[in-house]
Amino acid sequence: MAEKSVWQLIFDHLKDDGFDVFSPGQHIGECLSKYVVLKDAGSSRYNTYSTDTYLYDVMCYVPANAFSSLEPFVAAVESSLKKMFPLIKPTGYHTPSFLDDTNKSYMVSLQYSNYRKVFYN
Repeated sequence: MAEKSVWQLIFDHLKDDGFDVFSPGQHIGECLSKYVVLKDAGSSRYNTYSTDTYLYDVMCYVPANAFSSLEPFVAAVESSLKKMFPLIKPTGYHTPSFLDDTNKSYMVSLQYSNYRKVFYN
């Protein structure tokens, strides 16, 4: 059995902590309750070291008529993800709230990173 990816570990952790979690494109339709979308945001070389930085976007959604619940929801997600330190660390990237008319929601995106050693053969 293959080891779980860091993305899968984050996904499972949020699910285990009671959040509704989806991969990109999985949630369809109007936002009727709070949920999280977890997205692989790519990777890059860390400075000149043999280490890569992998990024993960954690997008927090609440219904458009429940804007006042957005900040506490984001705080709860951040609190949950703190338990995954040092596997993942917040990058400090935190978008302002965004009204998404397509699914009638407000969204805030947080970004987390994971560092992995690159092994050369």
